[in-house]
Amino acid sequence: MTQPELNALFASLAGELRALGIPLSKDIDPQPVINTRAQRRLGCCVHREGRYTIQVSQSVLDDPPLLRVTLAHELLHTCPGCLNHGAAWKAYAKTAGEALGLSITRAVALEGDAAPLRREEMKYFLRCEKCGAVIGRYRMCKLVKYPWRYRCAACGGKLKRV
Repeated sequence: MTQPELNALFASLAGELRALGIPLSKDIDPQPVINTRAQRRLGCCVHREGRYTIQVSQSVLDDPPLLRVTLAHELLHTCPGCLNHGAAWKAYAKTAGEALGLSITRAVALEGDAAPLRREEMKYFLRCEKCGAVIGRYRMCKLVKYPWRYRCAACGGKLKRV
């Protein structure tokens, strides 16, 4: 999907939600941003300096139904008190979902043989010296840097970087 097609879908969906009486913010950037780096999320609503910017992962652009659900989900975050997935957001999601025939939820289960959103492998491993449990981490963190400060959650044993 091209940027102009995405802009048209975005504007249309925002209009449909407003027609349902859902109080979307008036301070939404009119063009959603295509995020080419997102690997673990389908979309994101960023609120900075009083403005909302909607981002969608490039991987969603090839699936129009999923793109529509993702855009609706992120647009609902612009409603007052809906930056999280609390009661207000859930109420609007239910209303919009029933009216538009969408299943707007906090998370989406991808079907079929879709490639995993996260493709990198774990780089760091720690082993419990007592029970032998192995703990993996994708990134350098305090646990990896300072394993002696932490204990195994299963048995309380000392951790050692492998």
